Amino acid sequence: ALWSLATIGTPIAASMSSVVEISSPDTETISYITQNIAPLLLIRTVMGASESVVLPAIQRILANWVPLEKKSSAVAIVLSGFQVGTVCAYLLSPMIMENYGGWRGIFYLYGLVGLLWLVPWILLARDYPRELLLSDAKGDNKNTLLQYSESLEAQNTDNEKVVSQTTSNDVNKAFSVLKDAPWKPLVQSKGVQAMTIAHAASNWGLYNSLAWTPTFYAEHYGLNIRDSAFLSVLPSLVGAVGGLVAGNLADSMMQNLDHDSQEKRTQIRKTFQGIAFLGPAACLLILASHTPEQPVMAQALLTGVVGMQAFNAAGFGAATQEKADKWSGLLYSITSLPGVMFGSLGVFVTGQILDLTGHDWSGVFYLNALVNVVGAAAFIKLYDSKREFG
Repeated sequence: ALWSLATIGTPIAASMSSVVEISSPDTETISYITQNIAPLLLIRTVMGASESVVLPAIQRILANWVPLEKKSSAVAIVLSGFQVGTVCAYLLSPMIMENYGGWRGIFYLYGLVGLLWLVPWILLARDYPRELLLSDAKGDNKNTLLQYSESLEAQNTDNEKVVSQTTSNDVNKAFSVLKDAPWKPLVQSKGVQAMTIAHAASNWGLYNSLAWTPTFYAEHYGLNIRDSAFLSVLPSLVGAVGGLVAGNLADSMMQNLDHDSQEKRTQIRKTFQGIAFLGPAACLLILASHTPEQPVMAQALLTGVVGMQAFNAAGFGAATQEKADKWSGLLYSITSLPGVMFGSLGVFVTGQILDLTGHDWSGVFYLNALVNVVGAAAFIKLYDSKREFG
């Protein structure tokens, strides 16, 4: 709700600010100063803070509902929703801007959609299932939605108690999580460090892709907003498919393992995360060394970047729930905070590189490739799938 209200409030807050032009007769330069920008910064802070709880909450819900051998595909399904949403935004935003109040119409419409989505979410969403699914006809519950359920201890005695706990004691439970969390082991864990570095490297590439890809098409190929957005659709679609393929493939490999096959599980996570970093790095190096003359060829390489980056779903994306159950949401938050900061830094650094080099994109692509390689090396070196936290 807060995210939607903040989104709707963004153009309202923006209208409260003003841009003043200041000209200098001596140097014949023109500068611009923004006045009364505080309301806009405040409303965007609220939006960002509201959005930040989404993925940690999803990680916790998946830990409650999904068995170990289905983690990768479950995470991939969730993340594919982000890709599909990106596709919809690329396709609809230019149309909304042209026909419904310019850029302000985008914020009003997307905020309204978020509010409408609250209705089915409030009615249907649950932190915990109301009852365990029954086993199949053979009596084997391996394929039930909840194969193991440390988080459902209360359900063994009172099914409704579990559901009520998710609504009546949320605030107390949140403070309890912060108070009882194993902070020192979380920070010192090499596995958590590997996931944090991977998350940061992934966000560097993701944020740059979302923020700068349309600009790259516009500057290098002279495309307008609509055409640039259209070329950005295919990478997101392939990203959704790539994540689903990686998630299901990793889960199928996991299902053939014993539950104590820690080393093999670790290798599976490292393999998929390696693909998620080194594959995009190869595509970016090609772009950096020789930018194609035709936009469709650049689109093909950027599609490879996003498509292989989606293999994160079977790498650090699912690793959170291997390392922790009760603390899975908090663990994801711990890896996410540096990741968001590093990804935001990447957007800023890209702008600085373009300004300093006269908008030469090769330096941007080289740096992004390097970040991917470092992320892959750290995850492969440090990660193991051993359950460390309850």
